[in-house]
Amino acid sequence: MATKLTLKSSQQLTINPVIHSFIGFLPLSRTEFVEKIENEVEANPMLEIEPPEIPVDKDREKPDVSDIEKRLERADDSFLTSYQEEGFLRKGDDRLDKNRAIELFTVAPVTIADHLMEQAISQFNEKEMEIAAQIIYNLNGDGYLDIEIESIASSLDTTPEEIERIRSVITGFDPPGVAAKSLKECLLAQVPDSEENEKLKQLILHHLDDLSRSKYNDILKSLQVDKEELNRLICQLKHLNPKPGADFQKEDIDYADVDLMLIKDGNEYKVRHIEEGLPRMVLSSYYEEMLKKIPDKKTRSYLKERCRNAQLFIEGMDLRKNMILKIAELLVKIQKDYLDFGEKWKKPLTMKEIAKELNYNESTISRAVNNKFMATEKGLISLKSFFSYGIKGEFGFKHSVETIRDKIKKIIEDEDKNNPLSDQDIVARLANLGIKISRRTIRNYRDEMNIANSSQRKEEYNLNENKKTSRI
Repeated sequence: MATKLTLKSSQQLTINPVIHSFIGFLPLSRTEFVEKIENEVEANPMLEIEPPEIPVDKDREKPDVSDIEKRLERADDSFLTSYQEEGFLRKGDDRLDKNRAIELFTVAPVTIADHLMEQAISQFNEKEMEIAAQIIYNLNGDGYLDIEIESIASSLDTTPEEIERIRSVITGFDPPGVAAKSLKECLLAQVPDSEENEKLKQLILHHLDDLSRSKYNDILKSLQVDKEELNRLICQLKHLNPKPGADFQKEDIDYADVDLMLIKDGNEYKVRHIEEGLPRMVLSSYYEEMLKKIPDKKTRSYLKERCRNAQLFIEGMDLRKNMILKIAELLVKIQKDYLDFGEKWKKPLTMKEIAKELNYNESTISRAVNNKFMATEKGLISLKSFFSYGIKGEFGFKHSVETIRDKIKKIIEDEDKNNPLSDQDIVARLANLGIKISRRTIRNYRDEMNIANSSQRKEEYNLNENKKTSRI
């Protein structure tokens, strides 16, 4: 048998260590970030923790607005390297865009958005991915989509039917039931289509309220099953997950998780990064001095590597801080009216718009605002709460969801008590104001505000009137 000698080379993408740290730091809550720092100090002798500096109450010079850009541009040169089997690393000719690098390389902890976007890439084309991203990045902590389909369709200039089509595919992702609009839809998405599951589906579709009120006889009669069969169905129901996104969500929030503080100065707002309680990282002077003097090559090589890793870690920390601060300042600037006057003054604003303004990928913004909170005189505010979808009105204007809810509430408060308005009547009233939304959306907004339908409101009005009359 002839023996051939062949040379083979291969290429693989390697992300620059600064960006690797940066991506890993972004989605961490403050508590998780502190734990990450402490673990790194234990692993790297070149790192030390010093007590945090006491903040000086004066306007300190902010980092250049392009600071993050400059650092990442400097790191871009080593995003793409070619690897040869001999073990040598050599810089390649190509460069990988920093936004694309941040999007492609995800470091734990994995968010629900990361997990779903990974699955979406293999399912959708480029246009569909844009819709999928708007759905996925706007799920609540339980994994539900609690913004209206019309709002997403309006922002992307597409049809509600197309949004629904993409959403229905996502509800079949892992975890199943995610991106549902209701508990029923969430549970149904977790039940495979088969004849043996038909009774379970009917139980979910028509009898969740009956179960909550223990109306078992009504369920037995409707489903035509005996008690043993009903118990089996209820057992199956209990194994379904009503909150598919909860495993990805950290719900307990305390002061330790707050990264930012909002200070009102006259008519303006200033955002400050909270340094108190956050370890300050420095290079170990002892090991730096040892690195200069030690003659042993092996030890010297080890310390040089640790020194480089320590510097990259510190720089990644700075990038995290500056990016979160930069995003928060922009959010506060755009949503000043919301901070001053409340929810109904919130402007329509999406992560996509912030990403475009700051020249970053939408997924980067999503990671950066995840689990980030701001302390204000009115309490804690999540950075995610600054975002709000809007619905297009006449002349290209957008109306925020909060504004529309407020208008619906005002219309109902002013209605004729003897002839309450139906949801379709409210649709017509809003259309006269240049707001075009469906009857279903009106119903959803009513439910969210705990406002009864027209027939129930009429009963309440009559009951209240009778009470007044009886007193007289």
